[in-house]
Amino acid sequence: MADPHIVDLLSRSQFVFEGSVTALRQSTVTDVPADANTVVVNVTRVLQGPAALSKLAGSNVTVQLLAGSPRLAVGASTVLYTVGVAFGENVAVAEVGRSTPEAAGGSTMAAGVKAVLTGARSGRAHPVLDAAQKLADDQFRAHADAVAAVVIGRVSSLKKAGPMIASEHDANWWKATIAVEHCEKGDLKGRVDVLYPNSSDIRWARVPRPQAGQVGLWLLHPTPTERTDLAPYSLLDENDFKPADQLERLQGGGQ
Repeated sequence: MADPHIVDLLSRSQFVFEGSVTALRQSTVTDVPADANTVVVNVTRVLQGPAALSKLAGSNVTVQLLAGSPRLAVGASTVLYTVGVAFGENVAVAEVGRSTPEAAGGSTMAAGVKAVLTGARSGRAHPVLDAAQKLADDQFRAHADAVAAVVIGRVSSLKKAGPMIASEHDANWWKATIAVEHCEKGDLKGRVDVLYPNSSDIRWARVPRPQAGQVGLWLLHPTPTERTDLAPYSLLDENDFKPADQLERLQGGGQ
């Protein structure tokens, strides 16, 4: 079961990693001056973070320690929950919280939060990864709660919807017809028309683009009033499509 304190730390962090302190009162980033709260940490394992930071294992990062948190000694191993400060040739982050990586008994001391890490070295699932999965599941369910309908279905046809508009951020709306196989939320049966942006503009680039014959879990937003004549539902968010087997997460199976 995910530790709620670790879940809280993760919800406030961008980059979580295990590491070993290599230097005190130093910085590897020009724009981040060294002081009593800066340390350099060698990343031994990335536990959670954006793709751009996923390959930092083996690299040194500068960490601005949370004011009032316990000091770290050179050679100390720790798990750090952080947010980004500077990204470039070198990386600097600011501490949100901390925990020890031992198999049992380690607890966070920074930020006044206590969280015990168990199983980190025993072959069992890492507590941070457990917490990350719970946080992702909670966010997924919250997203599903916010949409109008959730269905499993197969894309039966695709076609252009409405005129092309000559503007920098035109969505280039297309319409997917989805044959509903299961309705988890809403009251949809048969076939439903769904708008989606087919533009490569950065504003729309991460929104799912249905493919002919594609089967999956579709999270459908009500179409804004100005486009309801094109289709009643729309895909508007990067999380609006998932593999069909992700339905279990919405039904509580991911806990």
